Amino acid sequence: MNARNQQFQLTVDLRQVKDAVSAVFHTLLLHRSVGKFQYKAESNYQLGSIGVEEVDCDFVDLTYVRVNSAELVSAVKSEIDAFFADVSKAAQCGGASSTVTSSSTPHVTYGKPLLNARIALEFYQRRKRQWPLPDDQVPWEVWQLQLDIVDVRENEYFERMREDVAESLSDVVISTCGAINRPQYLPKMPTRSELTNVFDDNFSDCQPYLFRVVRHPLHTGDKTCETSTFLSSGGLSTVKKLLKDTLSF
Repeated sequence: MNARNQQFQLTVDLRQVKDAVSAVFHTLLLHRSVGKFQYKAESNYQLGSIGVEEVDCDFVDLTYVRVNSAELVSAVKSEIDAFFADVSKAAQCGGASSTVTSSSTPHVTYGKPLLNARIALEFYQRRKRQWPLPDDQVPWEVWQLQLDIVDVRENEYFERMREDVAESLSDVVISTCGAINRPQYLPKMPTRSELTNVFDDNFSDCQPYLFRVVRHPLHTGDKTCETSTFLSSGGLSTVKKLLKDTLSF
């Protein structure tokens, strides 16, 4: 089975990395999570409900919506924190001395390029194989986020960047919502015995499809920094943009 693959690209300041990844990943998980299964028989079930909450970004003028699950939020945060630690370490390797402009806002000069970073959120399902082979983990949907990370020192330019990145990130989130709602392959709803082949049952208040975060090697200029590559299962207005349309799923 060929996994459905989507890729987005953003130019961000180092301080905005966590906000950017969090907004995109939580938007995806909002659309790829359901309430807890309550089985009455092997194939007879009811689905519980999930709550949602609005989150203000720290360094981007943006508000996004995520599943209101402290356990899921904590799991995603640990992955993003590890990615940010890798990015911060790689930034110390040094980048080019020229300035870079955003592909989405080509007239805005952002600052000193530091590195390019890529992180992905994969949804997969488990498939049984003959003993003694372990279960096969087959991705069915892959979302890649390419970050061109820069260093902006002047407060005036950083304030402008808060707005510009908010606009670019809003476009990514809205595009994600449009793409994720198109008719496409989804694993069929499982029987009770097959539940953990499709959904992550480790959370007490929601059940996302099985997912993992993939961190790729980081590049600064002509160098590739030694950082971990890890798989886990787990514009222009100063008014913040509230992406409530992410709830239309």
